[in-house]
Amino acid sequence: MSPIDDFSVQPIEQRLETLAKRQSHLMIWFFLSMTLAIAIGVSFFFQKEMIYRVFDLSTHVQVLDLPYHVQDLIPFKEPIDYFFNLLSWVGWLFIKVFGALIGAFLLVYWAKKLKFFQRRFQSWTQRFVAWLIAFILIWSGLSYLQYDWNDDTEQAYQHWMSYRTNIIESQIAQDLQRTNISPTEKAYVLAQVALLHPSVDRKTANVYVNQLIDVEKNNPTQFNHYDFQPEQLWVMQQQLYGRSVTATTQALDERAQQAQWISQIANVILWALIVLVLGLSGILYMLAKHLKNRRLRITQKLDV
Repeated sequence: MSPIDDFSVQPIEQRLETLAKRQSHLMIWFFLSMTLAIAIGVSFFFQKEMIYRVFDLSTHVQVLDLPYHVQDLIPFKEPIDYFFNLLSWVGWLFIKVFGALIGAFLLVYWAKKLKFFQRRFQSWTQRFVAWLIAFILIWSGLSYLQYDWNDDTEQAYQHWMSYRTNIIESQIAQDLQRTNISPTEKAYVLAQVALLHPSVDRKTANVYVNQLIDVEKNNPTQFNHYDFQPEQLWVMQQQLYGRSVTATTQALDERAQQAQWISQIANVILWALIVLVLGLSGILYMLAKHLKNRRLRITQKLDV
């Protein structure tokens, strides 16, 4: 007997159970595909920054780069590994998205096996509210773990650089005033501090970056002796002026163009993937809905 004939002679209860299992499997694949679509959508927000970091560049100042002589002023021991922190943030984001989505489904699934919840999960609305509560709880728990495990060094850096209205109020500016470091090195550090301020202090940063530009144009030999990071100078000029102003930063424009080109390709690929995954999710949902309606029609005919 063929599988189709065998299915046709199965008891009606067994056929309904088979349809219900197929619907459940399709819904599981639907939610997994939607989870993947959300993850791809989230990647739009950080893919450009990640690609620029591969080329040792950035779309805005993220790292406080200190000249060799200034590093002795750090009032705490270990510097922050900003690239590792970025990777850690991305990793935690994926863990929270997938962990909260899948964990919420598993909690609702296990809760339905308990008699107490079986009476309360009769409708789709009740199950969705339960899933939403589980999602929020799991996300909150993972967020607590993420920030609880963070090193206190980053907070120490923020405290060292913090100020309200004037950059002179910051502890790092006061420490620089008590040293014999050249004005150019001070300008290099304070320009970064102004751009790293929670509300970017463009006016202050512009003053110090202009000072760096003047020194490089008027005395390039002396400027090269400071051993400033060209990538950091490039980021500061791009963030303030949208272009490279000096010879040191213009040499990095070709590298930035490569990063931009790869970022544009990545955007196209991500758009194609999200359209493909959403289309697949729609097909899975329609198939699951079709099986549900078919099961309901059979049940209604049996009741009649």
